[in-house]
Amino acid sequence: MEAHIASLPVVYADESMNSGQNLLDPNQPVFSVAGVHLPDDLAASIVDEIRAQIPPSQKEPKYTSLVRSSGGRKALMRAFAQLPEGSVRVSYAHKGFMVATKMVDILVEPLAHRDGLNLYENGALQLAGMLHLIGVTTGFEASHRKMQEAFVGWMRRQTSTDNLFASIAEHRKSVSVQSEELSQWLELLEHCRSVADATSPEDRDDSLDPAVPTLYVIAAGFREDLGDFRLVHDDSKVIDRHSANLSSVHLLPDVARPGKFNRQAASHISFADSLDHPQLQIADWTAGAVRQWATWLAVGGRDRFAEELGPVVDAWSLWGVWPPNPEG
Repeated sequence: MEAHIASLPVVYADESMNSGQNLLDPNQPVFSVAGVHLPDDLAASIVDEIRAQIPPSQKEPKYTSLVRSSGGRKALMRAFAQLPEGSVRVSYAHKGFMVATKMVDILVEPLAHRDGLNLYENGALQLAGMLHLIGVTTGFEASHRKMQEAFVGWMRRQTSTDNLFASIAEHRKSVSVQSEELSQWLELLEHCRSVADATSPEDRDDSLDPAVPTLYVIAAGFREDLGDFRLVHDDSKVIDRHSANLSSVHLLPDVARPGKFNRQAASHISFADSLDHPQLQIADWTAGAVRQWATWLAVGGRDRFAEELGPVVDAWSLWGVWPPNPEG
């Protein structure tokens, strides 16, 4: 068994801007994780080329340090240009939109399921998109933010259920002043109190952390290209806690596709230090670059390097979680 595992193709993964279940940090609106499948010699040569351009005192050329200087940014672009097509996959999540999807997952879907409706097959993403859209509409931002904070607090066992539903009611009331039609979408959340009361605190553990679902997306994508493979992830407590679930997720039914099972991901997951594997360092750079590019799109600001990354990002095989895709 160990010999078989050792012979499998290897994908190396690392994250960028993981604030865990704190999805509302205004300085970190986007999370990303990158997977890299590269031969050892090519990965080492790419990293060595960049390492030669940084001070010897700097142990590891991390994305956050490289991107601060023009020389570092040019080195990154040269490194990205050497990555073969299909060798990189990046999954990214807009954290504010993820809060909306989790409100649908945790509160609305069980209610729909109880009434015989498969919400994942019939509009869960569209509903989450509508809730998010209401929140970014001029005039509704403050009450929407308060509702989001209450939901995140409730999921993390820091806010009471009473406070959560008071914030939902306040947000609906604020929206109804301008649009009764939009407020009806929020009224749906108010009908979910029984679901919230029945949800145990243990069911909320790690549910808001984007690390697991985004990693599953890239792992399932690599699976289609490589077949069976093993995943080496930079040290991560949350991935370690869920590694068994990620390895066996294909044994569970896909709720969005009745009669089918989830796509298979990595069959074996282990952890390592990025100093020991150049592929993990390249995963750090690619995750950081896509996160910066996606943040630039999300906040509507101007970032010259993020603009320059556009053509590079488009050339990679990306699986994006944001913006929401009605086709799944």
